[in-house]
Amino acid sequence: MADAYKPMDAFDSMTESTFILKPPLASKQPAAKRGASRPPAFANGGFVPLFQGKEPVESMELRQKLFNEMWEPLEQLLVDTERQVNQVGVSDVCSYVNSSYTRVESVEKGQLDQPFAEMSTAVAFAGVNTGDHSKLFESLQAQLAAGGHHVALLESQYCTSLAGMLKCMLDQVLGSLDEGQRATGNTRTTAIAGAKTISYDMGLLKLRWDEASDGANSRSSRVVVILQDFEGFAPMVVDDFVRIATSYCQSVPIVVVLGLATSYESIHQSLTKASISMLNVEKFNLQRSKECIDAAIQSVFIRATDTLSFGAEAYKSLLDQFLLYNFSITSFVKKLKFAAMDFFYAHPLSVLASMLQCSAGGVLSVRDCPIRLSPEQAELIRMQKSVQRFLEQQLEDTGDRNHFRLALSNDDYLQKTVLPQLLRRLVSFRAGYCLGIDLVTALQEMVPESLQKPIRTLHYYGIGQRFDDCAHWKALSAVMRRMKASDMERLLARLGDVADSAAIVDWDFATKDGLDIPQLLRQSKALLTNPEALAKPGSTDSGEPSKRIRTRTDMENRPFLLFDNSSSDQMLSALDKCCANIETILR
Repeated sequence: MADAYKPMDAFDSMTESTFILKPPLASKQPAAKRGASRPPAFANGGFVPLFQGKEPVESMELRQKLFNEMWEPLEQLLVDTERQVNQVGVSDVCSYVNSSYTRVESVEKGQLDQPFAEMSTAVAFAGVNTGDHSKLFESLQAQLAAGGHHVALLESQYCTSLAGMLKCMLDQVLGSLDEGQRATGNTRTTAIAGAKTISYDMGLLKLRWDEASDGANSRSSRVVVILQDFEGFAPMVVDDFVRIATSYCQSVPIVVVLGLATSYESIHQSLTKASISMLNVEKFNLQRSKECIDAAIQSVFIRATDTLSFGAEAYKSLLDQFLLYNFSITSFVKKLKFAAMDFFYAHPLSVLASMLQCSAGGVLSVRDCPIRLSPEQAELIRMQKSVQRFLEQQLEDTGDRNHFRLALSNDDYLQKTVLPQLLRRLVSFRAGYCLGIDLVTALQEMVPESLQKPIRTLHYYGIGQRFDDCAHWKALSAVMRRMKASDMERLLARLGDVADSAAIVDWDFATKDGLDIPQLLRQSKALLTNPEALAKPGSTDSGEPSKRIRTRTDMENRPFLLFDNSSSDQMLSALDKCCANIETILR
């Protein structure tokens, strides 16, 4: 039995092995002389000719240029979007700091101090996306400093002891006070100049604060201490810091901001009951990662003017990495950059992005390609299934076999005639898709909140499912068919506003069968105003609701009969027609 047991060696696991892939043998070349110039290892930013080195140099340089032109504005757009979404929570914390330590107004005795000593404390829930905390709290620090406050941003890795924590705080706060004195021209020497002081003595802060503060400045400025990662601090260090800071908060207005990644229970686990009783706590939510990702998807994938777009599987993988792991916007941006690099570094048809031009109004247009496509690139274009379907549809519609033959055999004809047509349809389809997302979003505003989906989910439904198979759309359609006439009028007005604001010129390309969406919405609205227009010639319907018994077929086709029995049959037919028109538009 003892021989049957064989411990596993450390090198038995395939995942821990090292595999060496040797380059193919090449012809022997004479060794380069010492001092001879060699090309850099990453010339042209890492871009290399594709098609086994047969790609023209100008095509490779164009791919590099397109990547730089596309990614830099896109990265800045994502940074601005994240800052704009986080601004709401940051502004709430700044407002709390500004209103802290306000004196109590009394009619008899004027302004009075608080009857008991409590240190103002803001508990900021920043979420589990710890990789984004640095940017978030640096933004908070910058905005508080711009408001005239003296801010110290502390991290647990530099505050392992109470003395180290106080020293880090005093260095930042006293430096801010010195800058304020130089800005106001106050160059008075401190009362402790020339004396031996301890760098972590809070009494030093009180003396400097009394000297630096005068008049209105003392009433508006605060000393703000931000603990970026509260869970990382030693509990005894934070507990002692709270007790010391509370003893000085009557003379120095100290506000503490606790950055939490988990929950409020971590405060009760780290601080004693006596320390918690010294804090005047206010909760704030800075975790807006889902709002950030929705805004990023709206600006990058739906309303963007660049060429970065994902299929259903790649998009779902990107969302799963965000929603199921750490909610990190930084990781999301990195994955987007890897996708853009893979597209421009490894895909020879990425040069077609140069044919798309964005106007000042954010509208995409098609222009000629600045380079001549190589025969390999032209053949790869013909192999795409979308191009094959496009050419077959053109042959079926027009019957022009000469156009079909030239598109398959003549590279110049393919580049100058077929590609512009195909890209114009693609641009128009993208504009129509953006309008469809806006129309569904407007429809969601009229349904219960439990049925509303975020923009990231709507985009996944749009690219990953057929319209008739989407369970979410069936739920929205069921609610829409239960609307009364007044609600349907408001819905049509809202959808009409969205359609009128769409920057679509050619509805033949943007919609199926050339459907004019604004015109159809206006017709539906007029139908509700005058439902008698649906009456058949010679009918004697008075417009009053019929008292006949509704059949099961009526209930299945028009379920709003259960909810609106006061309307006439003509109005019910008009509502049915409006619902059918909206379904046609969204389909």
